Amino acid sequence: MFDYPVHAPSSEPGSQVPSLEQLLARYPNALETEERLRELHALLTSAPPRAPLAERMSWLEELAHWLRAPGATPSRRGRLAPVESAGSARLRLLVEVLGETPVWCEALRGVVASVLAETSALGLLAEPGLSAGRGLLGEALARLGRRMVPPAPDERALAPLVWRLFPGEKERAWLDELSEEPVAALCAVLGAQTFAPLKAAVDDAVAVLALRASALGLASDVLARLPPEPLAQTAFIRLPRACEALRDTVRAGAEGLVLEQQREACAETLAGCRAAAQAVLNHLHAHAVDTDLVYRLEQLSHTLDRLEALLWLLAPERAGVTPGAATRLLCTLVRAYEEERSLAGLLRGSVRCISRRIFEHTGEVGRHYITTSEDEYHRLVSAAAGGGLLTAGTAALKLAITFAALPLFFEGLVAATNYALSFTLIQLLGFTLATKQPSMTGAALAASLDVKARDKEMSGLMERLACITRSQLASVFGNLGAVVATVTLVGLGIQVFQGRPLLEQQEAEYVVRSLHPFKSGTIFFAALTGVLLWCSSVFGGWLENWVHYQRLPEALASHRGLIGLLGEKRARWLGEALARNACGLGANVSLGLLLGMTPALGRFFGLPLDVRHVTLSAGTLTFAGTALGPERLMEPDFLWAVLGIVVVGVINLLVSFSLGLSAAVRARGLEPVGFLSLVLAVFAGGLRTLSGFILPPRPLLPAQRPSSPYGVRSAARSCTPLRGGHGHG
Repeated sequence: MFDYPVHAPSSEPGSQVPSLEQLLARYPNALETEERLRELHALLTSAPPRAPLAERMSWLEELAHWLRAPGATPSRRGRLAPVESAGSARLRLLVEVLGETPVWCEALRGVVASVLAETSALGLLAEPGLSAGRGLLGEALARLGRRMVPPAPDERALAPLVWRLFPGEKERAWLDELSEEPVAALCAVLGAQTFAPLKAAVDDAVAVLALRASALGLASDVLARLPPEPLAQTAFIRLPRACEALRDTVRAGAEGLVLEQQREACAETLAGCRAAAQAVLNHLHAHAVDTDLVYRLEQLSHTLDRLEALLWLLAPERAGVTPGAATRLLCTLVRAYEEERSLAGLLRGSVRCISRRIFEHTGEVGRHYITTSEDEYHRLVSAAAGGGLLTAGTAALKLAITFAALPLFFEGLVAATNYALSFTLIQLLGFTLATKQPSMTGAALAASLDVKARDKEMSGLMERLACITRSQLASVFGNLGAVVATVTLVGLGIQVFQGRPLLEQQEAEYVVRSLHPFKSGTIFFAALTGVLLWCSSVFGGWLENWVHYQRLPEALASHRGLIGLLGEKRARWLGEALARNACGLGANVSLGLLLGMTPALGRFFGLPLDVRHVTLSAGTLTFAGTALGPERLMEPDFLWAVLGIVVVGVINLLVSFSLGLSAAVRARGLEPVGFLSLVLAVFAGGLRTLSGFILPPRPLLPAQRPSSPYGVRSAARSCTPLRGGHGHG
């Protein structure tokens, strides 16, 4: 594109503008493509090298449109052209015609040279796909603003012309398919001097991008995650100097060994910058992720790639490769410009990185809920019974709040506080709540999902599913059994001591009607609650990631005021407790707010929204049953409400588990595993293995026990344990 020999136009007849008949005479066998030659003749005849800049740009757009147009193209003197794309064939035809018509060649050279001289290509080379120092939020707002109010056009910038020349996917595909030979031939015909402004712009862009990459790499949060070394030896410090040395060498016209040494120095420095960026990214994956830092690391990687392409364009390794390298760079620029207008594309990389980390945190917690032995199974049932015991009090307060006729906002706030305190207390006492498990166990399953649903190693996946399913059922039975028994005793006790039930007759009937699976919104509300359960687990994972990223446990352990108040040992214990329980606390508090405020917000906007949580709903229905009396428990409405509890439980668990599994799978970049495929795989193993999904694992004989606590168990109803996590509720 810059340095290649100049081929002088032919001095044979044709120094004047040829007529259309003369041009057609050069291609006697091109009757079917005569229209293409007519269009080319009209275009080249109307070339305006001395017209205003806008008119010259419009003419270049028309020429590009002709080059991209479909249809057969004649070859020189009627000979068949080599097999190539339509775009390459038309470009080859243009080069042939220009080589035989010096007037047209000079006109095209004048148009291209004047446009390049009167516009700036720096923005074209240094801006597309690169945020120019903005963070993730700033770039998102900038893209949104450009969508709402497009920026004013810059008449002296070359970039808008390039975007008009290649406005869509079809035009980018045409550019990708161009052969290198006709591109090099066109550049040779136009001459190196025509592209001198572009060479100067490449030189400037190298300086700009080297400084920008250095600034990104020298940010404090990047340096803090790199191995300690003298700052002067950091690759980001050396990068601008290495690029400046190469630029000076090129401007001095040096060749051979000197230029090769400068190229190698730039390549080594670029490799060091990439290695440092990867080390920071590995540190984030191992500890905690920040979306803004991940985005800036992505920008650093793109900047280094662009800088490398410009360096090899400025100082090519061998002659003759510049036109092809320039075409590939142009394809990259056009693609980057298209991608930078997409908000989804902006968030995809950064969000995937943090979402994977979030689901790793929730998966660690989810492993705590997966039992692999009979003792663990019974401990989980006991913990679930404790959770059900506390939920009985939560259900009583829920009913009191519901029928207290509080103002809308305060009703939601008090309900949210009730839920949040109850769930947090369940966690602190070491109890469990069944509905909080599925989204976390789904993330835990995704963390160990190394086979697809149709692979031959489905047995390991089935063992994990069996562990998760029976653990979930154990929690459900423990929760429901304890809450029903506790509420029954509490309800009867209230009647004995107060002489009246907790609920009035009409209030109890309202509770029964609200749980009918078909005559109320129970099914939709249960699905909505499953979504809220999953959202709370995501927030819990995000909070734990944020706590570790901000190093709050270390900050609390070394806080002077806290040490003076509690002592050094207790301050350190508080920091460790926060590190262990951040995910659970975040999930508990957020779930309380979601369950409490969603109905209030729905009614505020005129939407009849409500939530259906299986354990709480079972508690409220039991309170209603104690108020109605034993003679009403076998009536159809009450039995339908009992069926509604079953439906709520199934939907709560399925929705939250499927969302947790699918989101974690996508965050890890795995292929989603279809639910139907899993069901078919379960039944393919025979009904004999289905008991492992329900019954606790049989105790193993000493000879059957694995030597490693995480080994694969050989019993039919055991599985490979998923390693224990922390922070439960």
